[in-house]
Amino acid sequence: MSRFSELLKKAPQSIKDKYNSKIRVIAIEETKKRIIKHNKKISDYSDEEMQIMIKEEENRVKESVKITILTSLLVAAGIKLSFFN
Repeated sequence: MSRFSELLKKAPQSIKDKYNSKIRVIAIEETKKRIIKHNKKISDYSDEEMQIMIKEEENRVKESVKITILTSLLVAAGIKLSFFN
């Protein structure tokens, strides 16, 4: 289990709920953008398909958050990231 997941488990429930809610909102917005980008409408997808797409987007957002946190910690520690040069 990742360190971030462990930290999130120790957080109060209100913080977990807020984090998950925010991730869900971002995932829904990104899914809408992706649908529009493919010249489709939300009504072209079943509820199940929408849930799957939103869940996939939630996973992408969570990964992005983890990478951002890790990068921030490395920069704060003064560790130079060679792949950003």
